[in-house]
Amino acid sequence: MEVTTLTTFLAPFLPYLLNPGKGTSETATNKFGEASWQKAQTVWAVLKPKVDAKESAKEAAMDVAKNPDDEDSQTVLRVQLKKLVASDEALSNQLAGIFQVDSSSSMPTTQITQNVKGNQNQTIGQISGGQVFGNVTGSVIISGSGNSVASAYGSASSSEPASPKAPDADVKTILVLAANPKNTSQLRLGEEVREIQAGLERSQYRDRVRIEQRWAVRPRDVQRAFLDTHPLIVHFSGHGEGVASPSNEPGDARKAVVVSEGTGDAYNSRTQSEGLLLEDEVGKAQLVSTRSLANLFSLFSDEVECVVLNACYSATQAEAIAQHIPYVVGMKKAIGDRAAIKFSLGFYDGLLANRPVDFAYKLGCNAIDLESIPEHLTPVLKKKRKEAN
Repeated sequence: MEVTTLTTFLAPFLPYLLNPGKGTSETATNKFGEASWQKAQTVWAVLKPKVDAKESAKEAAMDVAKNPDDEDSQTVLRVQLKKLVASDEALSNQLAGIFQVDSSSSMPTTQITQNVKGNQNQTIGQISGGQVFGNVTGSVIISGSGNSVASAYGSASSSEPASPKAPDADVKTILVLAANPKNTSQLRLGEEVREIQAGLERSQYRDRVRIEQRWAVRPRDVQRAFLDTHPLIVHFSGHGEGVASPSNEPGDARKAVVVSEGTGDAYNSRTQSEGLLLEDEVGKAQLVSTRSLANLFSLFSDEVECVVLNACYSATQAEAIAQHIPYVVGMKKAIGDRAAIKFSLGFYDGLLANRPVDFAYKLGCNAIDLESIPEHLTPVLKKKRKEAN
């Protein structure tokens, strides 16, 4: 993981990440854009437990939050983050996965030209995809549509406003929704999405499929993602909550384990409720019920053909959603983080090889079994019942 990139990206968001409160999320979204703010929340959710555990790193982050543009403060934070990343390979891989997924997204080309005095106009370059961070002195001309410039004093947009556009009918969209609320146990969601992206890149059908990612999703983010991307396949990665016996659960289960902000202790929050855990306005867990999920998918039943709920106890939601969607994968009990990642790897390798959903599901289960993980029977495939004539 490139620590300089990480520090430069994170610095302007720290005042909002370290001081969450009512209206903070909305303010940050308006200033930086929804995608960038969601990405910052995802990165911080991964980093925060490590930073809080090291006093010098915590102080460095607080100093940057007070003055995000101060280069000396950023340098101190960069040194602290470098130590954390160098000593924790899993942390480094998870952060790299988040940035790799983001950089792989397809974005329109934007040309930036800097105006200087005299007759010497200097072209800085063309950018396709990704984001640009840094300081610019002078005037900036932006051509194209849907582009924006964010600064410490606000944001400006190009004169041509962006509007949602349906993808090419020949290109199928996989929508990945990820949520790991900051008061729940941390999952390796970045690694999972990286495996899905790698499967697409090696597929001979990669030109026919695109992957859209939405991180740290709130309930309204899900609706907007459906409207904007027109997905054929919807994949949820995160925590689930349901009623089941806790015996023989894997230690890395994707169940609703809440982490106390005061002590850092973890405890099982399972109640009689069932559903998926998304995030609220301050990044904490918000349960979305089975009924609400089923109703949502019923509205998009003419577009969505397959749903994967890669979270614990999601078989109940899969059953309800399958009343409207042809194929839905859920988990009939708690599933470990490692098993969940292996299932995704096998499932999408099969699907992106142009195999049917039934085959891809079996390949995903087999991918778990091949790693000698005793959870290959946890995923279940639910199918929409054919209506009688």
